[in-house]
Amino acid sequence: SIDANVTFTHQYEKPSKELSFLAGYSRDKQDNDFERLTREINDVVLPQGIVNINNSTNEELTFQVDYQTPIAQNQMLEIGAKNIMRMVFSDYAYFEDPEGDGSYNRVENESFSNNLNYNQNVSSGYLSYTLSTNTGYSFKAGTRYEYTTIDAYSLSDDDIEIPSYGALVPSVNVSKKLKTGKTVKAAYNRRIQRPSIRYLNPNVQSSNPFDITYGNPSLDPEFTNNFELSYSTFIKGTSLNFSGFWRNTNNGIQEVRSVIGNVETDADTVETTYRNIGQEDAVGMNVFANVNVGKLSLNGGTDFYYVMLDNNIPVVDDESAQSSASNEGWVVSYRLFGSYNLTKGWGIQFFGFYRGRQVQLQGTQGGFGIYSVG
Repeated sequence: SIDANVTFTHQYEKPSKELSFLAGYSRDKQDNDFERLTREINDVVLPQGIVNINNSTNEELTFQVDYQTPIAQNQMLEIGAKNIMRMVFSDYAYFEDPEGDGSYNRVENESFSNNLNYNQNVSSGYLSYTLSTNTGYSFKAGTRYEYTTIDAYSLSDDDIEIPSYGALVPSVNVSKKLKTGKTVKAAYNRRIQRPSIRYLNPNVQSSNPFDITYGNPSLDPEFTNNFELSYSTFIKGTSLNFSGFWRNTNNGIQEVRSVIGNVETDADTVETTYRNIGQEDAVGMNVFANVNVGKLSLNGGTDFYYVMLDNNIPVVDDESAQSSASNEGWVVSYRLFGSYNLTKGWGIQFFGFYRGRQVQLQGTQGGFGIYSVG
């Protein structure tokens, strides 16, 4: 994997006035291979093997220019442009060993041996204006316009039709400084989330023959409207921040599972792929605290919200009624970081994170935790 960036910034004599350029390149290799050996089926000895080779890379080339200048003592103007070229490539093949003797032959079926070339170009420009008043108010409003073109093809399909699209992404922030360091802020922003290689890659992952997954290269991006109201304060070495939020996502990318019969094994297989069928609303709260007591420093918080998911495709338009679902429930996560200073420059650091179960359109995904001590 490679991640390289170069930045040049020119600062003018006028305070806070500057012009900057950025160029970046990243390459992430995401090979995902497996070998599955079967010894018997239904107590009958039937040795056989399957190998899946999946060479996959994700490359990005970025060029960006930003300019900001004060237009008065309490006003700031920002303007910029950005271009991102993403190149996703996945080359995959299946090999079968029907006798289980190690003699593998390539499967020429295009569903199992194919490739994906996915080239995406995103051009964008933005404009932002900030006003700070003597009474403690701060107003910031901006907008960004993005235009995306996609050229996708594979060995079996010379042209995967994905239309170009434009998107307007506005944002507004209003804050008020109160007495003794307290601040109240209201914000709105719109975000666009494009599908990653995990969701796009059509390679069939079947290391478990009863639970297979494959991507969908025709996915569209997600659009989310975020509304937030927050309050922060400082009490005797402790800073606290409380924020309530509402997130509304249209065209959300959701896992869609279907159950299909398997004549060979006389058992059902769960088949998972991804589609833009989710309409999601999440209402919740975030609490964050930073505490310093002598040699001990702690900061952490929790997010909890209630999520409501709906399939936004009518049943009559959906080939499989299994994905015509709705679901809702609570999602909670926690995080904590701390450090304790010992003598002679030594110290202890610790970190912990836990994300609770995630509510999905057709069920839930289990939570997980991480911790470390250094």
